Amino acid sequence: MDVREANIEDWDKLNAFYSRVYRPNHPLLNKEFWLWQYGNKKYGRAFIYLNSKNEIAGHVGANFGGEVAWIINVYLDKDSRGKGVLRELYNLARNYYPLAATAANKAGLGLYRNMRWYRYFDLVRYVKINPAIHNPDFNSVCKKVDVSIANLINKDTHYFQQPFLKGLTLNDGSKAISQEEVGGIRVVDVCQLEQLEKQAWDLGYLWMDYITSWNDLKTKELEKNSWVIDSESIVPWRLNPLEKDYFCDITFLSEKPLNNEFIVHRSFSDHGRIGSI
Repeated sequence: MDVREANIEDWDKLNAFYSRVYRPNHPLLNKEFWLWQYGNKKYGRAFIYLNSKNEIAGHVGANFGGEVAWIINVYLDKDSRGKGVLRELYNLARNYYPLAATAANKAGLGLYRNMRWYRYFDLVRYVKINPAIHNPDFNSVCKKVDVSIANLINKDTHYFQQPFLKGLTLNDGSKAISQEEVGGIRVVDVCQLEQLEKQAWDLGYLWMDYITSWNDLKTKELEKNSWVIDSESIVPWRLNPLEKDYFCDITFLSEKPLNNEFIVHRSFSDHGRIGSI
């Protein structure tokens, strides 16, 4: 069975495969993005299965974070199923770290249930709208804003080096992603919450969000400061393109039990990938 790690020399085959299985404009169709996601063994790898025609017919990606291999971008052609291909691809990822995933669809959940993985509480997303906005609605909140952030741009971590992502470090040390084209700032790390909020509103953002695992005690502070679960807000999870009334529905799973202090960071897996959200 021809399974192995992919490298940039496989780009033509990879591009043909991604073009078949993903929507137009998917981030993996961009070579620069692929290099960011899978080009450095410290941060992630892609594992591929080649059929008798030497074409890619199966793919498993792994994003490395928190000493875990987060399984992403899993796809196997129908005529290659039932042959143990996925098992071999997962074995390649397992050589790096224990396996985990954040899955948002029925197919993914069914796969991991059949593999007898552990399912934890779903990830939670909190949202806060600028309190200066009276009677906010979707159109008044999810719209382009002009913000002056050139002095806040940050590319000091691999996550913030993601192509097309505009990472910020705010005055209190909090880190975030600017998505001013839809009015908001997506918080990655919270330091001093009240200072973070004040600067975000002073800059002109209309909303903020923060996604984490259910056991993150930082959420207690958010709740005290009037952040709400996203289903109680008007700011959708999917912003590219904007999908009104689409809220976070992301399940967290792992192959082996994880310490109950383990918190899922925004940079883990692909739920923080700017091409998706």
